[in-house]
This record gives sequence, C-alpha cells and structure tokens, in this order.
Amino acid sequence: MTLSPPRTIRASVLTLAVCLFVLATANATFWGHARRIFAGDGVALVTFGAAILLLMFSLSMMFTQRWLVKPYLVVVLLIAAGASHFQETYGIVVDREMIQNVASTTSNEAKHLMTMGLLGDMVMFGLLPVLAVIFVPLTREGFWGKTLRNTGIGVASFALCLGLLLTDYAQFASILRERKEMMASFQPGAPLSGAVRYARLMMQTQNLTVAPYGTDAAAGPRLAAATKPVVAVIIVGETSRAQNWSLGGYARDTNPELAARDITYFTDVSSCGTSTAVSVPCMFSGYGRGDYSLEAALGRENLMDVLGHAGFQTLWLDNNTGSQHVAKRMGEVALSVGTDPDICPTGECDDRILLQRLAAELPKITQNTVIVLHTIGSHGPSYYLRYSADRAPFQPACDTGELGKCTADEIVNAYDNTVAFTDWFLGQVIDRLAAETDIIPMMIYASDHGESLGEAGLYLHAAPYFMAPDQQTKVPMLTWVSPAAEAALGVTKGCFDQNADAALSHDNLFHTVLGMLDITTTAREAGLDLTAGCRDAVTRGHSQVVLVLDHLQSESD
Repeated sequence: MTLSPPRTIRASVLTLAVCLFVLATANATFWGHARRIFAGDGVALVTFGAAILLLMFSLSMMFTQRWLVKPYLVVVLLIAAGASHFQETYGIVVDREMIQNVASTTSNEAKHLMTMGLLGDMVMFGLLPVLAVIFVPLTREGFWGKTLRNTGIGVASFALCLGLLLTDYAQFASILRERKEMMASFQPGAPLSGAVRYARLMMQTQNLTVAPYGTDAAAGPRLAAATKPVVAVIIVGETSRAQNWSLGGYARDTNPELAARDITYFTDVSSCGTSTAVSVPCMFSGYGRGDYSLEAALGRENLMDVLGHAGFQTLWLDNNTGSQHVAKRMGEVALSVGTDPDICPTGECDDRILLQRLAAELPKITQNTVIVLHTIGSHGPSYYLRYSADRAPFQPACDTGELGKCTADEIVNAYDNTVAFTDWFLGQVIDRLAAETDIIPMMIYASDHGESLGEAGLYLHAAPYFMAPDQQTKVPMLTWVSPAAEAALGVTKGCFDQNADAALSHDNLFHTVLGMLDITTTAREAGLDLTAGCRDAVTRGHSQVVLVLDHLQSESD
C-alpha cells in the first residue's frame, strides 16, 4: 500500500487563516470599541471589520515567500497573544511609548508581570497556533508565478479595503481621525507600528550632539550671600496619583505625616506623560509637555547640567528604573537591589534604602548640593512590595502581582498603603533635613505619573495621553522649605501657598527648582517659576518694616 503525500496549503491561504484567527481571538478590546462607536449601525460595523481584515491580509501578503511566511506568521501570533493579554488584563495599550517603557525597564520590574495568566494565554493563543503554522506543509510553487499571484491578491485585497471604506468615507475617516483608541487597541497592528516607530526614534537619537543649555546659570544675590551650603532634595515619585492623597481631599487619611508638617501641597498638577520613560526626562528637560520629545530632551542639556553650571554638586540616587538619561553626564547610584532582609526581603528594596543613603550623604556636604531621590513609590502591580508590614493601615490588602486574584477593595487597600508609606517616607526626609544644622535645606516632590486601579477596566499606567484618564495624569506635588532657607533665600511657604490651588503641571518643576535656589539664568522662565515674585515680596515687606521703624523713631525724637 502506498501512502498518499500529506495535503498541503498555499501560503496565501495560511496567511488568511492566521489573520482571521488573530482578528477573532486577540482583539476583544478592539471589537468592544468598534461596537460602541458603531452602535446602532450594524452595516457600518461589518463593513469596517471587513476592511480591517482585508488591510491586515493585504499587508501580510508581502511576506508570503516560502522562506519568510512562517517566521512572519509566528511573530504575528506571538506579538498578538502577548499584547492581547496585557490589553485585556490591565487595559494596557502597546504603542511606541509602551515599547519604550519595556526597553527601559529592569528585570525586577518586569518579573511581576510574568504571571500564570500570561503563560496560559501565550500557550493557548500563541504557542499552539505557532506549532500549527510550523508543521503545516506548504504547497511548493514557482517563485515568479507565486510572486505575481500573491502580489495580485495583495493589491486586490487592498483595493477592496479602500472600496469598502469609500462606501461611507465621511464616517470612517472621522472615526479613524477622532476615535484613536480603537486603532490603538488593534492587534497586532498597534504593537508592530509601535515597534517601527520606536526603532526609528532610537536611530534618530543614537548619535545626537548635546547642545549646551543654561550655561549662564549663576548664584543670585541671596544664594551668593548664604553662609552655609544650600541643599535641595528633589524627590521623583513613582505611580502616585493625586486622587488617593488625603491632602487633596481623599476620604481616607493617607497623609497623616505630611499633614503634620509645614508643607505646601499643590492640588491640581498634571503630568507630562503617563510613564516613567516619558515623564522623568520631560520633568528635567526644560521643555513643556507641548514641546517635549525624547529626541529634543536628549539633544540638549537638562536641569542637572544647569545646576552644575551654577556651581551645585549633584547626586542622583535611584530605587527605580534609572534616570532615563537625565543623570547620564554626572552619573547615578542604583540602589534598587540589596541584601537587607528588612528593606529588601525579595532582593528588591523599598524606599527606605534611599533614606539610608541620604542620611549617609548629608553630613558630608560642604558645598551647594542638589540630591535627587528617584523612588519606587507605588509601582504596580506588586503594590504589596512597596511598603513595610508595620506600615500597612488599610486591610485586607492584595498580596500578589496578579491583580485578577484580588478584589477591587483589596487592590485599593494595597495601593493606599503605598501612598501612606510614601507619606511616611517624605516625612522622614523632611525630618532628616530639618535636623541638619550645617546646611540650608529645602525639598520638592512630584510624582512622575498616576495609576489606574480598575476604573473603566484600566489598570496600571502608560495609556496614550489622548485617552488617559485623570487617574494617570493628575499627580501629587509638594514643597517644603526650612526656616533657614526662608531666611537665607527669601522663598517662604506663604509664597508657595499662593499657588496651592492653581492649575500646574510638570512644566513648572524645572523653573521652580531654579527659582527656589535663587539661580539666575535665561533658561528660567518666570511664568513657570512658582517662586517668581517671592523675593520681591519679601524685599518690599522688609522695606515697609524699615519705613515704619524710621517713622516711629522720628516721632519719638
């Protein structure tokens, strides 16, 4: 008995089957957006869906040569399965910024996303169909005949896609232009286009020449007259959202420590981005959110350089994913991994590691200094690792990084514990600075971005800014100035209090730090400096006191 040869399948047919599979299994969020947008118009929904399938198929036909088709389809299946898992589990959009975040993350941060749920989805929707693609035999076809046929199929599919969209061009064009969240959730289109855009960004920024900035920075009259070293601590928070700070009106008392200290809390602050990779370089760049780009930031000196031009010693202490190139030219100290069983029980350290290093550095200061503390703060999904067991007032709290295993209340409790821990941490920094008698200390804190805790089905952060909710873009910011700093530099709590309820943003940070320190430079914009006018007010007040005293003296004479 002779065995018949195994049945084969054409590359074009296999490609169409994979496109249908991915569109059906990896795009629940996409179809959810589409059903909502086309509500009541089933014909338009079907037409648009068919057009998307044809577009995906026509583009895939460029990769149907025998040696290329299977590797291409394997990549498509694995990317779609992984991106779909994070999108459906956390509401994460895998775009260029998310890919940039992944590229800049650490193994400690990434491992908390490696869950059994991810493994299951990758096996079911990635590995099993990949094995089917690998082992299915392809029909052998002549190179030129196959190329001409598949090119014709691809062109015809693309033309049909355009024809379907032209049946109601006004509606479809408007939706594609205005409802960007739908195509941002399309798998694998969104991550593939994001990867291309990220690769282009890396090529554009690879060999940038850094332009000087703020080289005229110098000590103002009060800073120059200071009799002790002026020390500013800039604290970059992580994933702390303003909605859960009791200083801003949250019902739970998450900020008892700061409420007992003489700080100014700003109630309406917007972030530059929704991820560390965007917000941190933006905060220090001197560019406003409207002008910021990574290429622009990397191509010019930043706040750390300007501080150096003004004669300040700078130090970046990091318990997160690094300075994102901000401290590249002066170096940074990574403290996120340690062996202390209390502070670093799993190898990852909570922010007490920064307190230890700050306490060691302060007594050694002999010149004007700025210290940046980049905290791990409230970084998820493993919120329970961000605080010590004795500082967890809200219970029961989610004690796993797999948020799907916890109730909504448990997730919020764990997150609120991180906010309370940050509150304690900041109180400790203030107390430590206040206890130093040989320096003139001050502090400013701002979180890099916020966090979603399940609202509208979103978790974590890094949503595209155009669709990001307030939970990801409204952040806490506060300042503290010691009595010594008020006396020496003329910047008071009362001055900051005047802007406590103003609409502010990360744009203010760069210029306010320079203002707090009385650094004169053309890089500092008075309109964004929250200390602008403070010293004038102090000077006017002093002059009025002198005039009153002179008047009283003349009356007594």
